[in-house]
Amino acid sequence: MTTQKTTAAKVNTRSRKKKVTLDSLIQEAAQFEKLKKVSFEDGRYTEIYVHFSPTRIDQMLSDFAEFTSEYSQKFGELKDNRILDYLHMHILLYFSKLTTQLDFNFEDKVSVLNNILNSDLAEKIFDSFDKAEIQKVYDRMWKKLDAYQELVKTNKDMQQQLYNYINDSNLENKDMIMNVMFGQKSN
Repeated sequence: MTTQKTTAAKVNTRSRKKKVTLDSLIQEAAQFEKLKKVSFEDGRYTEIYVHFSPTRIDQMLSDFAEFTSEYSQKFGELKDNRILDYLHMHILLYFSKLTTQLDFNFEDKVSVLNNILNSDLAEKIFDSFDKAEIQKVYDRMWKKLDAYQELVKTNKDMQQQLYNYINDSNLENKDMIMNVMFGQKSN
């Protein structure tokens, strides 16, 4: 009797599973186009995306990384609280209908982001995002940072292996190769 129940339960579980198809992927992707209206007391409104697509998150993170890099070159290192402010402003730009333009030159972007930061409405808009969607941004950012660190570590390991190979080899022009590749002479 117990065996029959177990077998019946397995059959039931299998029948509930759905096969992933192109149509189901297209249907799932459609959720990333859904908008939600955020209204303000004075009658103005904007729209925000209900769900954040992975590709749009990646675009935003890439843009954010370029922005912080250029900012650091021009103005010095960003303080932690300012990094978070600028990250949140990038989220506002990419996941709301505040603007359709995302390709600002650096100076204009600094101005736009600072103006948004100085707006009382920015916080209300940001607070309107689903916290799970904001968490997706943070999770994706940490995942990319972990992958980058792993790549750097792998690259350093490979460099060390190459260094050891060249240094231990019996090449005529070993000093020149070591100087070109590593900025130093062999031992």
